Amino acid sequence: MKASDLLKEIQENTLNYDINILKESLKKEDINPISKQVSTYNINNYEEIQNKEILDEEDFEISDNIIKSMKNEIKLFFEGSSPESEDSFKKFIESICLYLSLIAKKPLHPIGMDFGKNNTVEMIEKDGKTVYYCDIKKPLKEKAEEYYTCKYCISKIR
Repeated sequence: MKASDLLKEIQENTLNYDINILKESLKKEDINPISKQVSTYNINNYEEIQNKEILDEEDFEISDNIIKSMKNEIKLFFEGSSPESEDSFKKFIESICLYLSLIAKKPLHPIGMDFGKNNTVEMIEKDGKTVYYCDIKKPLKEKAEEYYTCKYCISKIR
């Protein structure tokens, strides 16, 4: 599938989710810091997605197998951790993940995210290139049993 075609699908799917739900959640006084970081990141990604355009000369091919595999992995994630989530939210998160991993080439979690115990996602400029590192990617892989969405994240293991 062409990246431009996937982007169109992602744009449609993210429009089907009421982004104001996330915006309203940020106004709550009792929102935990991790939820606040992730919600802010997803709102920013939503806006980026809606404004993104892939020109013909920038377009590239993305493996249908990777897209299918990612969608399946995210489905398994929701079945295992949050089956009661609304379908529009599940599709929204799936779309954000596809966009970040396959088009934007950004981490699935926000840079600077505090996972506790000094674990974070970090961005480093190295030899003129941006490289991302995630401190929890390896521990999650070691304990993953049924699904491991981190394998699609571009962040490197330290």
